[in-house]
Formats: sequence, C-alpha cells, structure tokens
Amino acid sequence: MLKSSLKKSLLGITITLFSAGQIYAQQPSKVSEELVSMTTYPFSDPDPIASNQKLYPYFRFDGFSNKPEQKKWNVVTLENDFIKVQVMPEIGGKIWTAYDKVNKRDYLYNNGVVKFRDIAMRGPWTSGGIEANYGVIGHTPNTSTAVDYLIRKNEDGSASCIIHTLDLLSRTHWTLEIKLEKDKGYFTTSSFWSNSNPIEQPYYTWMNLGIPASDDLHFVYPGHKYIGHGGEQHNWPIDEQGHDLSTYTGNAFGDSKSYHVLGAASNSFGAYWANTDYGMARYANREDKLGKKIFLWAQSGAGQIWEDLLTDKSGQYVEIQSGRLFNQNMGTSSETPFKQIGFQPYQTDRWQENWMPYHGIGKATAINLVAAFALKQNDQNLQISIDPKQNIQDSLIAYDETGNKIGSTWVEAKIGKPTQV
Repeated sequence: MLKSSLKKSLLGITITLFSAGQIYAQQPSKVSEELVSMTTYPFSDPDPIASNQKLYPYFRFDGFSNKPEQKKWNVVTLENDFIKVQVMPEIGGKIWTAYDKVNKRDYLYNNGVVKFRDIAMRGPWTSGGIEANYGVIGHTPNTSTAVDYLIRKNEDGSASCIIHTLDLLSRTHWTLEIKLEKDKGYFTTSSFWSNSNPIEQPYYTWMNLGIPASDDLHFVYPGHKYIGHGGEQHNWPIDEQGHDLSTYTGNAFGDSKSYHVLGAASNSFGAYWANTDYGMARYANREDKLGKKIFLWAQSGAGQIWEDLLTDKSGQYVEIQSGRLFNQNMGTSSETPFKQIGFQPYQTDRWQENWMPYHGIGKATAINLVAAFALKQNDQNLQISIDPKQNIQDSLIAYDETGNKIGSTWVEAKIGKPTQV
C-alpha cells in the first residue's frame, strides 16, 4: 500500500517517488527514562536583584564552577531501529543528541560533559544538541532549568517526549513534541506556542542545533545572499572578498560570524562532512520556518577559547539554526524589509520540523521525507543517488522543467541502504 507521494525540483528536473511504509514491518519505537551520571560543571550563586537586569520575575546565576563533579541527570530516550534521541528535561528540555544507529555516529554535536557557562539570559548555558527558544531573545530563561515533560507511546507505534513551560517574561506558553516514528530514519519536532494575553508580546523563536566543526565541513544552504542582524545584505556563498563562506575553512578569518541565508525557496538546509561522505539536514515547509542561520565562533584564539570553556574533549562546534523570521534582528533591522513583528493577543502558532542524517550519496542535492537525493547530469544521462528515510517500493519518474516525462525506473530500497538509479 502506498503511503505518500512527494515531488522535488532538482537541477530543473522533477522526480516523483513513493514510500512503501506498510510493506516492511517495523517494531514500535521505544521510549524510556533513566538517571544517567554525567561529568558536570554546575552553576550556582543566584542573584536576588532581578529588576535591575530586566529579567523580572527571573533572577540570574553568577556562579560557574571549574571543578567537575558527577551528577545524575534524568535522560529520556526515544529509539527505533534507525535513530536514538536523548532529551534532558532538567536542562530546558534540550535534545541532547541524536545517534544514527545505521552508521554508528552522532549527527548532532554530542557534548561529552554538562559544562554550564555564562552565555544565556540568566547566565548558565550548555553547547550541543538542539535548543528550543521561544519568547524575547535567544537562550531563554528556561534553557538550563527544568521544564514540564510527558513521555508517551502512541497508538501508531511512534513514541514522543512532550516538553512544556510558561515563559514568565512574555507570559506565553510553549510546547514541543519530540516524536520518533517506528519506520522513519528521522525524528520530528512539533511546536505549539500561544499568547493567551490581551496585549501584544515579543515574537522570537529559533531552534539552535549544534554540529561538530571540522575542516571538511560544508554548509548546504540554498540561497545567493545573506543578511546580518541589522538587515544588511552580502553575497552568499562567495563573499565580496572571495571567501567561500559555505565551508568551515573558508571562514578562517576575522571574528565570530552570523549568516542568515536567503534567496531560495527551499524546504531544507544542513551540513555535509566530505571526508566521511556524511550529512545531516533539517526539512520543513518553507512557509513554517523562513529563517536559516549559521553561527561560527572565530577560528582565532578569540573563538577557540570557547572550546575549552564549553567542553572537555568533544572539540569545537558550529550552530545551524531555523527561525520563523528571516533574521534574529536588532533595532536597525526595522529600517529594512526585515522587521521585528509582535505576537498578537490570543494568537497561537504551530509548525513542524524534521531532523535527519544521510550518507553514501555525496552532498545532497535535495531532501524530502522519503529520501535524501544527489543528482548528477552528464549530457543525456541522469544519475540519481538515494539514501532512503522511508522504505521505498515503487516507480521513480523524472520530468524536465517543462513537465515532460524524461524517464522512469523501479526503485526498491530500505532505510540505511543507499541506492543508485
């Protein structure tokens, strides 16, 4: 039985491919929680004077330890045959890591320690994983403290961890469902954010995802421009000085950097490590999440110092981020088309994102919820490499940019088994 149909434009070519989710039976996803002992650098010393720091009714923490201790943290684990996801309800509900069981590697930055440092609104913050932000600005008051959560086995064989909190600065409620289906090679996050106030509130929401930094790292960000926090525009991926900003090594100059990439109506973006032919991607409806950002620490000593401050042995990281607006704007951005908007009274927003690894096909040309694709076109020959994210058993049909069929072939592939047609 065919479950879904997706079309994707690739190099002027459209392909139609179906998934066959009911043909290959999978065991239900599992969800569990346990106390895990982790090396921790704790925070302390709450400052009782909240009003002077524009955080009322919150307060800051000013104490950060250089001495590690072993601390037991409650860890929620979602797992199917392909993916294992860990969530930390006591650290803001952060998705601590996602492990690719097929290729036996993390596809998020997995910080081997819990090392709090003074970065967030209230002070303590940790690097790695995926951090959800809703409210006033990034690294929100809940980013390092406990949130409400619920774990659930769903009737369709999927499993969920649902986290929730009330942001006291904006008096808005947010809920994030982290869901792992039984027969998919990715996990999904579904946001539900509500302003139940009779007055407008600030509107800021970005997902911050950490990935490992390395010299072979490429940023797969469709677009031809990037903008700064003030809305100023620059060329992408080759800047005015000739630097290739889509590579990690191409950014080995100057200070730390923020790129809000735009100029292409794309549903996906992500990263690719050339030496291991491995990548990861975030997929969502473009209208749900317009913003896609890269943040890199400087590769000089000014940025390298943060490697030692935030981890012990896990190395440097890079953040790739998704937002509802085009940029994380500041005041001068209002003088450009990229303006701050408010969260209207009694407004509720909801959207969904999907986070997946891929391998064995080169740098992905396109991503959807059936597979990651890489296309190579030589004269009249078209080669399509596919890394399935769902089990596939049906025809693949290719059309040219005018809508004429140019070829078709039968595809049968299982998750974790890249194929080529």
